[in-house]
Amino acid sequence: MTTIKPASHPATNRKIFELVTAEGIFDKKVLDVGAGRGYMSQMLGDYLKQNGVVPSKVITACDLFPEYFVYPDISCEKLAFSDRLPFEDASFDVIYAIEVLEHLQNPYSLIRDAFRVLRPGGKLIISVPNILNLTSRIAYLSHGFFEMFEPLSFKPEDAGRLCGHIMPLNCFYIDHSMRREGFVQTRVVPDKFKKSAELLYAGFYPFFKLASSRHRRNIVKKSPYLWEVNKSALDLINSRTVLCSRSAIVIGQKSR
Repeated sequence: MTTIKPASHPATNRKIFELVTAEGIFDKKVLDVGAGRGYMSQMLGDYLKQNGVVPSKVITACDLFPEYFVYPDISCEKLAFSDRLPFEDASFDVIYAIEVLEHLQNPYSLIRDAFRVLRPGGKLIISVPNILNLTSRIAYLSHGFFEMFEPLSFKPEDAGRLCGHIMPLNCFYIDHSMRREGFVQTRVVPDKFKKSAELLYAGFYPFFKLASSRHRRNIVKKSPYLWEVNKSALDLINSRTVLCSRSAIVIGQKSR
């Protein structure tokens, strides 16, 4: 059997696996966007085979470089991130993209097209490096780059590496984009909590509590509408989930 190493943190993959399989996938269609070498496809495929289900009947993969995909039980479609996803409307029940959006010039297009190819009630799961955790905020303050983001390369072969992280979107903007496209019940969950960030959180909690309250008052005073439509997402900005998690996982459901 081919051994496929994950391109993202094992904790992120475990959490995505848990979210994808939470409501059962044996009779569903699942799309792996930016599948890489196929680590998560294989993880899901092994799970399906253990339950007597042929992986190719459930999982579809796509990637910018499908020639790197090595999981043999399913094929990988060619994906051009500047174009539409190469699938028909309402084709999938679950779409996930693990650490993909930070590599894209127009990540909002992917979210829009994911809505198109999802079936009513379908679920979109997106993970990105959490640039709002405390150690990342300090890194940006100290040298101008968020954690998991570096000076950029011009080499095409570096597109999938840290020096190919061109879009430092935080979870607020992903959540907003999902809701703008029509996703409902959006939420943010952590993959794993960073010990270093939790130590900082314990020490700086009073400051963030005070700063959040002051920011809230300013927004309400300026525009009650802005607070009303964003309050759930804004409450998350300085929460333990966002301040301490390594990656941010944003989930949305296509309305039925």
